[in-house]
Amino acid sequence: MEEKRRSFVDTIIAKKGHLIHKLKAKDTTGRWAYYFVLVEAPREAAFLKAIEGDGTIDLEDFGKVVASCYGEEPSQEVKDYLKEKYGFEV
Repeated sequence: MEEKRRSFVDTIIAKKGHLIHKLKAKDTTGRWAYYFVLVEAPREAAFLKAIEGDGTIDLEDFGKVVASCYGEEPSQEVKDYLKEKYGFEV
């Protein structure tokens, strides 16, 4: 079976799985969603403090959203995407 080649950026993200934060939160429309956010180490403390604040933050201020979906749990589509693209098990 031929392995897909990752882009340079995807390869870097795949190596930083320990920096991916999985969040369940309501979006601006009030719908439950799951977000997988890459937060680099220098921003992690500020990010963790912000998510414990009033509950309103812009995730992109702290990192890169690598995947998201609506629902009470991560969708199978997102799980498959993260596995295929970055090698992450959710």
